[in-house]
Amino acid sequence: MTVHAAPREGRARRSTAALPLLLDLVLPLGAYYGLRLAGVDQWWSLLWSAAIPAVAVVVRLVRTRRLDLLALLILTMIGLGLVLSSLTGDPRALLIREAWTGMLGGLIGVWLLASVGFGRPALMLLFRSFVQVKAGEAGLRAWEERWEEDAAFRRGVRVLTAVWGAASLLNAFAQLAFAYLLPVDAAPAAMHACWPVIAVPLFLFHLAYTKRRGLRA
Repeated sequence: MTVHAAPREGRARRSTAALPLLLDLVLPLGAYYGLRLAGVDQWWSLLWSAAIPAVAVVVRLVRTRRLDLLALLILTMIGLGLVLSSLTGDPRALLIREAWTGMLGGLIGVWLLASVGFGRPALMLLFRSFVQVKAGEAGLRAWEERWEEDAAFRRGVRVLTAVWGAASLLNAFAQLAFAYLLPVDAAPAAMHACWPVIAVPLFLFHLAYTKRRGLRA
């Protein structure tokens, strides 16, 4: 039984990691364009595609039975967008609501960039749990102590944090521009594709840079 436990755990981790991608990208896009092909108008198609991540947030709140401020904020933004769109009858209001929800990532980008010049960059805080899982408590302490002892490490972490911050801001503003400027039927695909297009080179850069600069735990 021990022999087969590791592959099963690996498959479970991959399934868990793929679930947000399915709920946030694949299903909403599939719902929108599937409904449009079926002749449903833009407003209702956007409404049903927005319902998928909203339902996922509600299910998570019910399952965990724990107050999640980010989840509540997302639900509030969705609700406000629906009210505004209902009053105006404009499907673009739903797109704009989604884009402004995406601006939360832009705020994270601002936080990352601002932290570069003040104390330890925020990326060290965000990656702390990953380092702990990978290297354990002793490895985490050694990784954090390098900030005090190694100037090259400090410089490398600052550069990495600035790149992640810039990428987060670029994603947020690109989604906002797509929501306002593109035709309604083209905007959902562009908005959902925006982060994957940015994230692939970002992760490749992250892996290469952390290896070359010796930033990994």
